Amino acid sequence: MPDLFSALTSSTGKPSVLATLVNVIGSAYRRPGAAMVLFADGTAAGGISAGCLESDVRAHAERVLAVGAPTVLHYDLGQDDPLWGLGMGCKADLDVLLEPLAAGAVPPHLAFAGRLRRERRYGVVATIFVSEGAAPPIASRLWLADPDPADEGGDVSPGPAREAIHAAASRALAERLSRVEEHRGPWGRVATFYDVMIPPVALFACGAADARPLVRLAADLGWATTLVAGDAQHTGLDAAPAPDARTAAIVMTHRYERDRALLAELLPSPAGYVGILGPRARTAQLLEDLRREGLVPTDAQLARLFGPVGLDVGAETPEEVAVAIVAEVQAVFSGREGGQLRSRRGAIHR
Repeated sequence: MPDLFSALTSSTGKPSVLATLVNVIGSAYRRPGAAMVLFADGTAAGGISAGCLESDVRAHAERVLAVGAPTVLHYDLGQDDPLWGLGMGCKADLDVLLEPLAAGAVPPHLAFAGRLRRERRYGVVATIFVSEGAAPPIASRLWLADPDPADEGGDVSPGPAREAIHAAASRALAERLSRVEEHRGPWGRVATFYDVMIPPVALFACGAADARPLVRLAADLGWATTLVAGDAQHTGLDAAPAPDARTAAIVMTHRYERDRALLAELLPSPAGYVGILGPRARTAQLLEDLRREGLVPTDAQLARLFGPVGLDVGAETPEEVAVAIVAEVQAVFSGREGGQLRSRRGAIHR
């Protein structure tokens, strides 16, 4: 998302095409919602695959710019087509929506998504990519924000079709799960992609030198990062953004008194993940000290406490420890155990 905004806002005088992956059946490198912007001068930002589809999408984008109307590309990656020469073997069907954009224009649905990201709120954007009969045309959209039901918009006209799309968008938003649904009625048939917007992880790294690799790695993932400074009497959290359920706070100062002060603030906070560096015995002693001081953690607070922090990957160096921590945070916020994919039963993606 930041890459798309940066490219669009700095593209004065350059018309472009927005390519959005709106449907995937089977296994593919990217999931629905992945997007890229292709400019008439050959530059691009973002991506919808591992680089396998971009050249073909670019050729179609030139025609979309010339015609000035949106279109949907369908890719059957299970076919062994010698003309494509991809040899991907992914066994997937993909639909990619292409939309022409005026020079320097940020589409309203992307502006909405960017606002949600800045405000750390949830939302959903419903995009029609198949339309038959008198149904709303492709690239029509409707969007909703949580928790304000009045914060919605889009260009789908009022009527039964909009009501069906609105109801499905509300369900997707409540379940926090993107999906594709088909709707039929007297007005025709539409297939709609419901893209649920989830705030990026906010990482608080409470430490010094060895916290910097953690901050760098998290920033590369697009997470909002804060390096928290302070001492035993002043934790530094008052200068950080307010934690929320998508916040991961990592306590790694190597100073016992300061770690205790940080835990005293973080455990009662809304932070969805609190990690602490160090052995189990040290963490147990910190918790015992807090109990003696009157702070008795609840079961829910202890369930959000991860100590020793990180997945068991044999990490030794600060950079390796950063990988272990980031991987565990990703797994926790995704509702996964963090094990090996080859041992997972069932599909990789929900």
